Amino acid sequence: MEHVLQSLTIVTPIIFVLLLGLFAGKKNAFGKDGDSVSVINELVLTFALPASLFVGTVSVTKKELINELDLFFSLLVCLLIAYFIGLAVAKFIFKRNMVEASIAGLAVSFSAGPFYGPALLGSIYGTKGDVAVSIIALILNVFIVPLATIIIKVNIQNKEANKNSIFKMISQAIYQAIFKTPFVWAPLLGFILVFLDIQIPLVVTNSLDMIGKATAGVAIFVAGMTIAEHKFSLTKEVISIALLKNIAVPALFIGIALFFHISKVSASFNQGLLLAALPSGPMIVLLATKYKQYQKEASSILALSTIGMIITVTAIIAALNV
Repeated sequence: MEHVLQSLTIVTPIIFVLLLGLFAGKKNAFGKDGDSVSVINELVLTFALPASLFVGTVSVTKKELINELDLFFSLLVCLLIAYFIGLAVAKFIFKRNMVEASIAGLAVSFSAGPFYGPALLGSIYGTKGDVAVSIIALILNVFIVPLATIIIKVNIQNKEANKNSIFKMISQAIYQAIFKTPFVWAPLLGFILVFLDIQIPLVVTNSLDMIGKATAGVAIFVAGMTIAEHKFSLTKEVISIALLKNIAVPALFIGIALFFHISKVSASFNQGLLLAALPSGPMIVLLATKYKQYQKEASSILALSTIGMIITVTAIIAALNV
């Protein structure tokens, strides 16, 4: 019973904000012109999220990262494989275009660790879970999101400029994705600063953290508004992607962690497994809204995987006996 209450403590606020956004969308609380979701979405993607990701990335020290290299590589390999599995399933089974397939891949691989991880691991490990949360945030925002964004940009440019060479399209897409997308270059900059051992003044991180703290709540609120606009859809695709995220990804992590010789009784193994088991993060709805594709599916996957977390995360906490 204790494990169920622990999961409900984390999930209930998420569902509450999701329903609040759904209510606001149904009531047209921000107007009827249809642009309100895009405006709020832009606030998150351009200002709140980059600040949050930068602060989260620089919060881990170079020494801490080196001491947890096994966990770092286990999560990195796991989430990269998960991304391409999700992309392939959406592309070849559900016949999605590459933009939609890339967002589906992100739905499978983008664990909500940076958003919900502190609440989950903090309740079990206290501050000792901070490094694991920082590591998964770093992996997602330095490797997984840029990969998905580059694939999306290449596909969009391919449709808009067919006369350009493949090399030129990829180069332009990488430039656009890295240097002109704040939620990509902000954590990349943070990653570089960590490895150069450059300390960021506390006043800077505190200032950025103030706007960054709005990210999770507003992103989930946007997901609720998106569901209100596009309606919840319980299709075979939505169920498949949610099952891949909630069940296949943690199972994949177990295999990869054992391959990297992480002890099954270590805190690193437990923390990595719990982070891998978390539902899809709000990033999928933010990107779907930005590119105006896969919006109904993304918001439905986020809602379903979040509700499913009550079962999967509770079961894992009980199995680990933490």
